[in-house]
Amino acid sequence: MPLTRLKISRIIDPCAYLKHYRRMRLQILVAALGIALMPLAHATQKDSPQNEAAGVEVLMARVAPPSQEAVDAFKKAGIEDIRPHMLTASERARVEAVLASLPSLNRHVLEKKLHHLAFVDGIPGEGTGLTSSVAKTGLYDITLRASILDELLLTFLTTKERRVFTDDGSGIRVTVKGTGTDTLTYVLLHESTHVMDKSCGITAEPRSQFVTGIWTNQKEMVPALASSVAATTYFRGGRLLKVGQAATVYDALAQTPFVSLYATASAQEDFAEFVAWHEILKRHHGNLVIDMNDARGNTLRRWEPLTFPEVQTRFADVDELLASQIPCPGLS
Repeated sequence: MPLTRLKISRIIDPCAYLKHYRRMRLQILVAALGIALMPLAHATQKDSPQNEAAGVEVLMARVAPPSQEAVDAFKKAGIEDIRPHMLTASERARVEAVLASLPSLNRHVLEKKLHHLAFVDGIPGEGTGLTSSVAKTGLYDITLRASILDELLLTFLTTKERRVFTDDGSGIRVTVKGTGTDTLTYVLLHESTHVMDKSCGITAEPRSQFVTGIWTNQKEMVPALASSVAATTYFRGGRLLKVGQAATVYDALAQTPFVSLYATASAQEDFAEFVAWHEILKRHHGNLVIDMNDARGNTLRRWEPLTFPEVQTRFADVDELLASQIPCPGLS
């Protein structure tokens, strides 16, 4: 995540055909990554409670001060007052609980690929953190703004979303609500998925089901999506939009496979956003709701991206990925 910061024509058994089609797409990705789907000690659906607890203990041992590389990256982005945040006992307990709640696949990737998980003070409220590679190691640091430990998910999501729009005097306000979980859980779901993606090259593989028909490369969408108003916002380097245009933007988003405007930023952000919200929906029984309100707080329009038709068709891809064995070589 930046600092400032997914028709069946068969007549006979169409459901079976759809399952077979999705399975074939996953197998293509698996083959492209050089994966043999064979039983492994860390099969994601077979983690014993003892293995899970041991894995979380390993990850907690990697909670550490930020690396100098991460500090330098923040400073290069203009954030000079960056300083380590020492977790209290209660904060450590919350971090441990969130790590334990991650999908087995995300957690296993972190066991193999996480160098340090750090929390820092001094990042402005609209910033989140940084997932960065550690030179010549194949490992990754996740460095997060410490204040997200106490920040409401509604505040976090709304602050980020409002950066897309500029006030036009209409009194209209956009509010984004995430339910079922908290900010730390959402952020670690998102960032751990980045580590999975970077480690396994999921969105770098052109035949991946998370890319095909959506992205032509890491940054460019297929023409049909690139022409959408939803693909012209600040998150894709576009100009700020008048808040009165919000309905047009979200109506356009509803016709795409993206779970959020932020997901349009790149193939990597699309994948991280989709896995995070899939888990919030399926595991935490939460939802994502975007409201457009008038000056008196009355709701003018509402969108629920997890119900968008093209979003829902992608859920099965995440189900299959998270239920699979280790998704790339070197993680067993």
